[in-house]
Formats: sequence, C-alpha cells, structure tokens
Amino acid sequence: MIYAAEIDSQNVVLRVIVAPTVSWCVENLGGDWLECAVDGSIRGAYPGPGWTYDVAADRFVPPEPDSGP
Repeated sequence: MIYAAEIDSQNVVLRVIVAPTVSWCVENLGGDWLECAVDGSIRGAYPGPGWTYDVAADRFVPPEPDSGP
C-alpha cells in the first residue's frame, strides 16, 4: 500500500489516500495522482490541500503561511 495525493496542475486537491498503487487510483478514481511519503523521503512530507508539487525538485511543498492582516 502507498500514500497517493490527487493533483491538479501540480496542486494537491481534495485528498491524500492509502491505495495499492498510483495506477489503481487513476483507473478507479480518475484524475492525476502522485505517490507521496509520510516520512519525508521519496517525495516529501504528507501533503494536503493547498500543497503543490515541485516537478524540478520532485517533492511536495507546503503552502505559504498566512501572514495575517
């Protein structure tokens, strides 16, 4: 089993799930998916909505913190 993040134009959309493979996600759920890790290896930390995927660095990037008013 892997962790897979659904992406749209390199942005993580609504979900990160546990699945057998990335291809299983595409075939059964549609959309674009990337494997991600929860331990910071492979492609970065466990991403959530608002995160992006940096193609050049091959990792997920958290959203910028809100600086407030």
